[in-house]
Amino acid sequence: MGRSNTRWWLLRLSAIFMGLLPLFALELLVRWTWNPHPAVRVDPFLDWSEHARLFEPKDDAFVIPSSRFRWFAPVKFSAKKSKGTKRIFCLGGSTTQGEPFKPPTAFPAWLRINLELANPSQSLEVLNCGGLSYASYRLLPLVNEVLEYEPDLIVLDCGHNEFLENRELTEWKALHERSLALQASRYLRVVQLLSSILKRDSPTTESIRTKLERDVHALLDNQGGLEKYHRAELDRDSVAKSMRWNVQSIVEACHQKHVPILLLIPTSNVLDTPPFKIESSPGLDGAALQKLENYWSTAIDRSSDPSTVLEAMHQILRLDPEHAGALYWLGNHAYREGRFDDAAYYLKKARDYDVCPLRANGELMQSIRIIAEHSGAWCFDVNALFESISEHSLVGDRWLVDHVHPRIEGHQLMGEKIAELLLSNRWIDLQEIEWKSHRMDRYRKHLSGLSDDYFHRGKQRLEGLLLWTQGRARLGGFEKPK
Repeated sequence: MGRSNTRWWLLRLSAIFMGLLPLFALELLVRWTWNPHPAVRVDPFLDWSEHARLFEPKDDAFVIPSSRFRWFAPVKFSAKKSKGTKRIFCLGGSTTQGEPFKPPTAFPAWLRINLELANPSQSLEVLNCGGLSYASYRLLPLVNEVLEYEPDLIVLDCGHNEFLENRELTEWKALHERSLALQASRYLRVVQLLSSILKRDSPTTESIRTKLERDVHALLDNQGGLEKYHRAELDRDSVAKSMRWNVQSIVEACHQKHVPILLLIPTSNVLDTPPFKIESSPGLDGAALQKLENYWSTAIDRSSDPSTVLEAMHQILRLDPEHAGALYWLGNHAYREGRFDDAAYYLKKARDYDVCPLRANGELMQSIRIIAEHSGAWCFDVNALFESISEHSLVGDRWLVDHVHPRIEGHQLMGEKIAELLLSNRWIDLQEIEWKSHRMDRYRKHLSGLSDDYFHRGKQRLEGLLLWTQGRARLGGFEKPK
């Protein structure tokens, strides 16, 4: 009985193998005869006809032209990389650039210093390409570009800016996530050949597309920008889907070029930053909405006693579990009472349901983590780092100057930990065993080379940033670097 059953399974497996044999043979033939150029991928639902390359050739180098200095700091590197040099491109938004200060005190600068301490003989170029208000869909074509410039590592920091620009999300909402089988099929050379013949690159559509201008036009860049955010119009699921697709495409582009990539999971201020905008659920009927507004009026009335306010906030959440104002108040209340687990729950929910989402929510952060796990990309959890050094693991003003931007000491920690990660992954050799003992001297020397005006101007930019988050941007936006 057992022998006949084994024979039956062998016959079945042999039949399956013989059926698949032509496909295997065709795949081998195509791999042997056809070697495609890696496809340059951009967000399929954006019209990039206005897109311009970031770098321009100048003499024997590439530079960021002055016309882009409103969004980028000056960067210059040799067109032909010197032999033995390791080149790192750090890509992201204003946190990467170092706002409210500038690149000399941002984490890429401290990363370079730490790597130089660990291996003084290694020639390094650490290029800060952080763009103000740049989201994942703007970073994807930028990665495609810098992959042409002989990088040895890409560092990607995104998540905070996904809601800043007005773009059509209908198609992302309609698009189903690709199954695992479909994702795997993209690596078959036969599928790639057929796609090239049919001129298709899934996912794609010729329907609604947003024409994205060359430079960022954030909703908050103009007076009254905060009024353009409404809870009923937020499509968090589609934004998350869009970001996942772009980050996955960035990782795949790096893998195709055999360039390692490090994904950063961003941090934000949950303890000391209230929601930037609060609105009630658009799904409430008239009676429920009136009841909620009555509770809210009671809660913000300074004459209400604490127990009445507490009860009002709980009643608001019963009517509207995603009410960011009530969530933030209850989080702070729990924190003052020493119930820190409850505080973390409420405060992070308040961040996630902010009607003006200027901080990466929990889903976006988790998406980056999952992409790294599935792709094998390196990943550094900046949020976990800041939680580990924050009182009761709640990140606040102690380490951030505003809602997302680290203090200089925070950037230093990021540079240190990223350097340690690169050393542990043997991206660079360790030469100086006692390299950490020289860190503070190098930091002091680096900071002493910066003028008082550098820090004064940083404080001025911080004031501008705070006005920006309130929808009261100064005309003309951020000043151009001198």
